[in-house]
Amino acid sequence: MYKSLVLLAAVCSSVALAADYRLELHHNTDSRKWVSLFTQPGTRICFCTKNVQTGWIKGNNGGDIKLFSSTDCRGEFQSIGSNSRVDNAQWVNSVSFGKSGIPSNGPSKDPSGRVYCPDWY
Repeated sequence: MYKSLVLLAAVCSSVALAADYRLELHHNTDSRKWVSLFTQPGTRICFCTKNVQTGWIKGNNGGDIKLFSSTDCRGEFQSIGSNSRVDNAQWVNSVSFGKSGIPSNGPSKDPSGRVYCPDWY
């Protein structure tokens, strides 16, 4: 019985640790329009959101979430909780989320080396 409980606990903890980090960006005027961003366990990523009409941002097991006014996830930031929401997010030009304590990969860049800032809507 004891071995079964230990095995069950190990399986449950590995499933819990393997959960993706998720962040939702909701449209400024139409909350039915939103984008989900994902990152794999153990990673941290940066997305440029300058061209997204972001009304609010919501973490859904987002890990360590940081909101930046810069487009490259650098400089001053506002942190929000893993499952928190921030309203009036039009000022946010990039977001970093995922595992705490590691640097993000930096924002995506186009072939010329400029920060890629898509409009996902």
